[in-house]
Amino acid sequence: MKATASFLWDLLYFLTGEGTWRLRTHERLVLEAAIASLPDDIQSQLRAQFNQMLFVQRSNRQISRPRFYSIPLEGNELPHNLLKVEIDVGGKKESAHVEFFQGRVDSIQFKHPGKFYSGKALKVDGVKAGNPKVSHAAAIDRSEHGSQHT
Repeated sequence: MKATASFLWDLLYFLTGEGTWRLRTHERLVLEAAIASLPDDIQSQLRAQFNQMLFVQRSNRQISRPRFYSIPLEGNELPHNLLKVEIDVGGKKESAHVEFFQGRVDSIQFKHPGKFYSGKALKVDGVKAGNPKVSHAAAIDRSEHGSQHT
């Protein structure tokens, strides 16, 4: 019943243009790079999640939040973690962030809205540990609520 209610709620987001049932190309590229940097057993757990039905809610058009309808996978629990994925976007360097929470991908964060990346050549330059205080989500939170919330 909970999965059905979640699906109907997500349908509303879909109809308003605030989400889809699939990842965009630039989101998938950054996510795959982040997952590939993790241990093999965690990689297989995370990739298995994307073989299930999911919905991707897009907040501020820069932050994508995959939501899964199934029960979280058992086994190796991935701790709360933020990875910084360095990317080359048409010759310009920038970074994206992938946040993991409770064994799932919690968010994929970009500097620009999704339309900015459409049709541009993207290349991953590297992945390293991220600093939550400099993530794009933290920057948006600061702009909406002030600096005391980070």
